[in-house]
Amino acid sequence: MSLHPQFARPRKLEQAISLLHNLSAGTVLIAGGQELMPHVNYGRLMPSVFVDIGGLPELQGIRQEEGRLSIGALCSHRTLQRDPVIAAHLPLLARAAAQVGGGWQVHNRGTVGGNIVSMHPLYDIVPPLIALGAEVEIAGAAGVRWLSLGALVHDTTHGLGSSTVLTRVRVSPQAAGAGWSYQKLKATDGSYGSANAAAVVALDAVGRIETVQVVIGAVSERPIDASEALVRLLAGHVFDAPAAMQAERVCSSLVTQPLADQQGGAEYRVAMAGVVARRAIEVACRMAAGKE
Repeated sequence: MSLHPQFARPRKLEQAISLLHNLSAGTVLIAGGQELMPHVNYGRLMPSVFVDIGGLPELQGIRQEEGRLSIGALCSHRTLQRDPVIAAHLPLLARAAAQVGGGWQVHNRGTVGGNIVSMHPLYDIVPPLIALGAEVEIAGAAGVRWLSLGALVHDTTHGLGSSTVLTRVRVSPQAAGAGWSYQKLKATDGSYGSANAAAVVALDAVGRIETVQVVIGAVSERPIDASEALVRLLAGHVFDAPAAMQAERVCSSLVTQPLADQQGGAEYRVAMAGVVARRAIEVACRMAAGKE
């Protein structure tokens, strides 16, 4: 890093992309700075050029487009918590945003885009977005493409933050009548979680599970989408106590490379993955049945 890193503030998205394409490998994007600045302050990251995208209009705002919600990458956690459109159409996302740790500063400065690009395993926004089938818009020198968020978290070629820009997140509104829940285990309100799970469940007329989406976070480096395994197990059945125990065991079995850190050891994370998933499904089922 240069002792005096340079700072650029493009006015348009095209300018930001051009800067990333033409400047050195030490160029990084900065918006809210929630994830980036601690690394800089501790000397773990030493950029030569900061490209501030915090003022780009293309990355701002929440709007409805062709039956979907389009959320700008610069949308803050606080906005997700308070925006009436998000509350009406994506209450699961609003609930998860309210669970973000770190206090008012993080809530006001942390962004949806930064949360996704950082790929931090303990953050709260990605699991519910994957459960909701979200897509992300990625812009770079080669053009613009849309990619499912579930695929993005396993993609090592996207270049987000270094050669490409995440501009927007697109999500379909939650289905009327579906139940949902976000469950998080944490030591204190401001701490990272030991495990979290987002669930969306639809029931048939007699209370049997029709569809179930469950994504588990904070137990491994990448979120775990347990939906396919749970559909095979639960579709066509009532979520009673035996089914709940089976679902818990299945979800724990999907954690093959557990995290081990200050929030808990590997064995604990495996066990808690099943616990938070079961709790999330239970609450979502009660909501879908009109009991929550």
